[in-house]
Amino acid sequence: MKKLNVLAISAAVAGVIVSSAAVAADVSANLGLATQYYFRGVQQTTGAAAQGGVDYEHESGAYAGIWASDVGGHDGSSAGIETDYYFGYGGEVEDFSYGLGYTLYTYTGDFDTEYSEINLSGGYGPLSLEFSTGTHEEGATDADYTFTAVTYEYESLSATYGVWGSDFEGAYLEIGFSKEISELDFGISIINGDAEDSPSAGSTNVATDGTALVLTIGKSFDL
Repeated sequence: MKKLNVLAISAAVAGVIVSSAAVAADVSANLGLATQYYFRGVQQTTGAAAQGGVDYEHESGAYAGIWASDVGGHDGSSAGIETDYYFGYGGEVEDFSYGLGYTLYTYTGDFDTEYSEINLSGGYGPLSLEFSTGTHEEGATDADYTFTAVTYEYESLSATYGVWGSDFEGAYLEIGFSKEISELDFGISIINGDAEDSPSAGSTNVATDGTALVLTIGKSFDL
């Protein structure tokens, strides 16, 4: 699964302004490498993962993008490519921020099936809250899920606590540090996953138990 507070701190986005008679937009790309790929406390690779994407942001607050990463290689899963497609709208009112979006997660090979979700976010100062609700296509039957996370940021440090709900269960805590050096983005994160000991009937544990250390390096550039 994809990038929203994934443990791998992917490359930051930079933009170039493309002007026309009445509008302006930012278009940027990012490339990165992570020692492991985690998403919302769920392990996606055992080893290194190459990642990258392209983002478009309009001055009105509308945005769209595509992002991809290696997946697989753990728990007997086959290797593949995750590709995410997303769009939405975000803005700020004084010290408050808000966002509404949609994300589709797709996979090659037999690694996983599709996830489709609505994303809501809000923030005030260093605190931000995310709530997503979606459906996981599982062949003949689908699973519904929710994901809620709160993040606190202070300068280069961040801390996120996320919880899965509905047909998925599990939680995780991530603490990260990021730094730009010579126009490269470096990051280090520690994640502690906590799967439910006794999941509810019909629910599936998704968080990966244990603690992981993830290192990342990335580069963003204008298009």
